[in-house]
Amino acid sequence: MLYAATRATLKKKFGGGHIKDEVFGTVKENVSLQGYKKYFLSQSSPAPLTASEEELRQIKINEVQTYMGVDNKHQTPQGVAERTTFPISREAFQALEKLNNRQLNYVLLEIDIKNEIIILANTTNTELKDLPKRIPKDSACYHFFLYKHSHEGDYLESIVFIYSMPGYTCSVREQMLCSSCKSPLLEIVERQLQMDVIRKIEIDDGDELTADFLYEEVHPKQHAHKQSFAKPKGSAGKRRI
Repeated sequence: MLYAATRATLKKKFGGGHIKDEVFGTVKENVSLQGYKKYFLSQSSPAPLTASEEELRQIKINEVQTYMGVDNKHQTPQGVAERTTFPISREAFQALEKLNNRQLNYVLLEIDIKNEIIILANTTNTELKDLPKRIPKDSACYHFFLYKHSHEGDYLESIVFIYSMPGYTCSVREQMLCSSCKSPLLEIVERQLQMDVIRKIEIDDGDELTADFLYEEVHPKQHAHKQSFAKPKGSAGKRRI
């Protein structure tokens, strides 16, 4: 129980972005080189599924392909609130691939409401000090930023997702569409690209993105010590001997 309870803390201190696989073993052979090879083989092999599970798996695959299909027109349901997502343009998906491979350090996506698609808006090389300038003040956007920094002596490259919503300068329709497309977009990025998004942040103004703010978001302080309960003082003028 103690090892299981402290596993997440150990991974966080080590740097979760550096860990590719997790292997669990009950005997020494499970955590040997041969055991890792068996684990790797099992991961690449399809899991045994029942007929109903296989049908459900195929439905999910088709859903992802629908999200990714640039040429597929998303059916427009009645009412904005019922919409779930828009497809991602090929250029936007390719830019995210390059970011995941460290060929880019910044990708800005926005929604083309008229054509009902998530498109690529900007891939300009961006330093941390320039990040606030990339936040539009009149439209909602999705930002993927490769945050290069040092933490406790280690150099890290962490992908951070930033959802910027400038508030009242956006129409209600744009706010609802961007909000409803956010989770499906992240699901595709994390599942299809295996992108490790370390932190997801929502802001309404680029001025919030200071160096201290981003660092504390990625590495929140641990409040390990709680203030001890103070014993109430006795009545003044009375003392028991």
